[in-house]
Amino acid sequence: MLSESEIEQRIPVWNALSELFLDTELDEISHRYIGKVILESEYKPEEIHNILWQEVFPSVGDNLRCVAGEWAGFDSDSLKERILSIISQESVTLSESGIISINELIKITKQELSGVCRYLPNDFSKVLLTASKSVKASTYSKTNKWRLFRAAPNK
Repeated sequence: MLSESEIEQRIPVWNALSELFLDTELDEISHRYIGKVILESEYKPEEIHNILWQEVFPSVGDNLRCVAGEWAGFDSDSLKERILSIISQESVTLSESGIISINELIKITKQELSGVCRYLPNDFSKVLLTASKSVKASTYSKTNKWRLFRAAPNK
């Protein structure tokens, strides 16, 4: 479990990365903002990768899989509670069904992440994008949780 200081450090990153899952088209301003928050967080690319795919994606990814998803932004406190619930495995992650598949959601997320990476240093972007290439949805498990598999990031 994360300490209070770790949670406080993650909140701006959670909020920024959650914008990738809003039911709206992201533009250059959005991508630039997310990139700025990532850089200001001082997390390494591998850590951002894990925060995105293990914390934010399973917490709010379903927003893009429903007919009328959130478009104005997620409430920071609700997002925090949802992510902490996912981390502690007290909550299910992505639903079994949606208007798009989990694989399509992963593809969209990777495309938007590429947009963000245009505003990150090249070495940072390369590590982040390389690690994200290996993210795939596995079969739906009996515990109603999607398991995300990834290769270990390059060191």
